[in-house]
Amino acid sequence: MKRRVGRAAAAAYVVLIGGLAVAGAVHEQAVYYLLAVALTLPAGAVALPAMYGGYAALSAVGGIWSPVAGPGGEEAAWLSLGSATLNVVLLTCAAIVNVVLAERVLRRGRRLSHR
Repeated sequence: MKRRVGRAAAAAYVVLIGGLAVAGAVHEQAVYYLLAVALTLPAGAVALPAMYGGYAALSAVGGIWSPVAGPGGEEAAWLSLGSATLNVVLLTCAAIVNVVLAERVLRRGRRLSHR
C-alpha cells in the first residue's frame, strides 16, 4: 500500500511540473516556468540553463533555414513553439530525475536502517 501511495505521489508531482511548464508555454509568462524550476530543484538547476541554451541553439540552427522574426518584428511561430516544447520536456525530465533520485535516497536509507 505504501508503495502505491508513493508512486501516485511521484506521478502527481511529475504531472504538476508538466502542467506548470505547459501553463508557462501557453500563457507565455515566466512565473510558471520559475515556479516549476523552483519545485524541481536540484534537477531544475540544470534545466534552467538548458532552457536558455536550448532557445539559443534553436534560434541559431533554425535561423539558417528560416527567419527568427516575423515581418512585424515578433518572434517566429516555429521558434516560439519549439522553445515552449523544449521547456516542457526539460522541466518534466527534471521532475522525473528528482523522483528517481528520491527513490534511490529512500532505498539507501532503508538498507542502512536494516543493518
